[in-house]
Amino acid sequence: MQNELRHQSVQHFLDQLASGTATPGGGSVAALSGALAAGLVTMVCDLTIGRPRYAAFESEAQAIRQQAEAIRAQLTDLIQADIAAYTEVANAYKLPKEDPQRPQAISDALVTATDVPLRIAEQAATLLPLCLPLAAHGNRTAVGDVVAGAHLAVATVGAALVNVTANIGAIASHPRAAEFLHRQQTVQAGIEAQRDAAVATAIARM
Repeated sequence: MQNELRHQSVQHFLDQLASGTATPGGGSVAALSGALAAGLVTMVCDLTIGRPRYAAFESEAQAIRQQAEAIRAQLTDLIQADIAAYTEVANAYKLPKEDPQRPQAISDALVTATDVPLRIAEQAATLLPLCLPLAAHGNRTAVGDVVAGAHLAVATVGAALVNVTANIGAIASHPRAAEFLHRQQTVQAGIEAQRDAAVATAIARM
């Protein structure tokens, strides 16, 4: 749909973000940040592939590029998915309090609004294992962009999980609550160490 933020200009997104509307908000910004991180990984791959100096890394760079582009596509879709999730929650709370379907509608909406930012965090976290080999063997003149991507990926995880923390308490009795908590813990495990390894490797080559 052409009215989705993914089809609008950067200026439009920023103007919407800075306006008094509730969307786009932190979740959409997190998804965009993750997509930007993935784009940086792809860019470094493109600056590596086809260069004779990096021929030994060619096939791995191509594989990393393919993975980064798949992640970028997922995160781009999640920009709008986060807006839809927030809208669903807002609409559920607007139902009349005497409506017997209101509690279930709120619960269902909060489940979605917890799952979407978790998916954003999970996609961003999968970028980090791609950064270290690219920092070690990618085009040396572009490894600073790997550093930027790694930092953005970790920031994306943190920004997305804020929404998980905000919602999880309200669905503590939901059957998926334990799953959400496990996913939240899993996605955070080791990401700073992966970032730091990629950053140190890249800086050593600068």
